[in-house]
Amino acid sequence: MPVRKTVGLALGSGAYRGFAHIGVIRSLEKHHIPIDFLSGASIGAWAAAYYARFKDISTLEKDLIDNQQENMSLLLDFGWNRGLISGDKFQAYLEKKLYRADFADLSLPLNIAATDLSTGRLFVLDSGSVALAVRASCAVPLVFKSVDYDGQPLADGGMSDPVPVDLVAKLGADITIGVNLYHHNELSAQPYTSSNVLARSMITMLANLSQSVMHRADVVIEPDLSAFIKKSSLAKYFDRQTADAIIRVGEAAADQAIPAIKKLLV
Repeated sequence: MPVRKTVGLALGSGAYRGFAHIGVIRSLEKHHIPIDFLSGASIGAWAAAYYARFKDISTLEKDLIDNQQENMSLLLDFGWNRGLISGDKFQAYLEKKLYRADFADLSLPLNIAATDLSTGRLFVLDSGSVALAVRASCAVPLVFKSVDYDGQPLADGGMSDPVPVDLVAKLGADITIGVNLYHHNELSAQPYTSSNVLARSMITMLANLSQSVMHRADVVIEPDLSAFIKKSSLAKYFDRQTADAIIRVGEAAADQAIPAIKKLLV
């Protein structure tokens, strides 16, 4: 029997947009698309770690959406040192949910992207504590304290590799799928005013950085989440209706990419 081609899934950064990753994986499972390798940046690292650990995306959905009171408590962890939130509670939460897994314990190979603040370059995490790696990749500057990792100050992976397609390719994937959560339609979904210049500038930078790496993916999935841009940022994390809607958008975007993926698998 011929050996089938392997598939690598790279889940991008994007804060609240990360609920779409649940929908993307749900679609791949529904259409019997195998996932052999995973990589992630920021919220994408969180989703990738869960799937690499359990091979079950419903576990992540349950923990993110059904435990809102517990999740909100993670923000009440003020550090005031290199970031508003220390991140200690967040790491302890991940250690519990992931059963204190090391990378060696995972069901699927995983690489996590972080940014080395001392050099500004990509730092790849692929050994040791998975919870610590996810915490580092999610450490948005000024919001979360950076993570000291073997003497290196690590922060948000989205700053250096928002859709780490190359990482799954290096793991050995024959086919790479990149999920980019920064859609240019977000810019047209809100008026250009002096009050939102900073937000628009950040989205522009991240969207352009994402596009600079997406050409290396064999298949690109880009959920259009511009309809959610006007909602309060904090509310997006804890509103079940919004989360469900974002998941559906991610699933629909992945559904559209299924024919292209199946064609490559032949």
